[in-house]
Amino acid sequence: GTQIDPHVFPSLARVSLANLGFLCLQRLIQNMDAEGCFRTPALLEDFLSSCEKTLNMMTVELIHVSNDVHQKMQNWPPLEFLEEGTNSIPMLFEGQFDLPSNWHLPLPDLERKVSDVFHPLLERELFAIIVENFSQELPPRLGENLLIMLDNDEFSGCFANIVSLFANGELVTATTGKETIVYLPVERMSQIIEQAAVYEAPPAPEPVLKEIPSYLFQNTVHAEEEEEKSCGERNTDKTQPRDKIIVNKRKPPDAVEPETPYNERSKRIRSNAPAEETEEHRKSKEFTALLEALL
Repeated sequence: GTQIDPHVFPSLARVSLANLGFLCLQRLIQNMDAEGCFRTPALLEDFLSSCEKTLNMMTVELIHVSNDVHQKMQNWPPLEFLEEGTNSIPMLFEGQFDLPSNWHLPLPDLERKVSDVFHPLLERELFAIIVENFSQELPPRLGENLLIMLDNDEFSGCFANIVSLFANGELVTATTGKETIVYLPVERMSQIIEQAAVYEAPPAPEPVLKEIPSYLFQNTVHAEEEEEKSCGERNTDKTQPRDKIIVNKRKPPDAVEPETPYNERSKRIRSNAPAEETEEHRKSKEFTALLEALL
């Protein structure tokens, strides 16, 4: 923890709670950019989730650091450093801001206060309204570029630009009440920003197939073997006699009658067919019948 010498001014930072949040988001976006997140299409839900995670981590770290600072620095500054009547160290910070004597007290209700500032920015519809309103306060070209990003659904890029503008003081959040101010040793504030903005890139998706599954490989080999076997059989068939090929391809009938020679089949057909009666044959029959009658 930070060690304080009661007779030496510690290096303190005065920052609004909103600006501390924007500093954390700006650091997160730098870390995301270093991982190449803005060079490839990314899901908007993942981007918003990372921003929300950073703000939650900032709140947790801020509560822890505030309690630690309160325990170790509650007696600083010594009473002789305080201005009578104001109970503060006058004009300690740039802008002539004073350091109140109770600067070390932990801030109450931090979660709600952080949510009040940043919840509208993390809602897409509300964010668009905020950009439209703030674009009127910016140089025309810059404001127009932000509106074009919104029209092109470049939410992440537009969000990064808005965060940078707030973090650099070019835009100021509108406060409806008293602004919440945080006083922290510079070293501790830097630790909060770095710890809250840690970004772990999601693991790259594994390839669908690292290697060919064995069952697919076995089937492929089996298919190749079958094809080679089939080709071998076709090559063997070409060297076989024609009748052998027929026997291999066709199963012979159960009972095969011997084939009748063509000549005998013709004779059988002629013998079975009725004889044609010619004119000469008819006259011969009449003459025979006449002889039989004379005898």
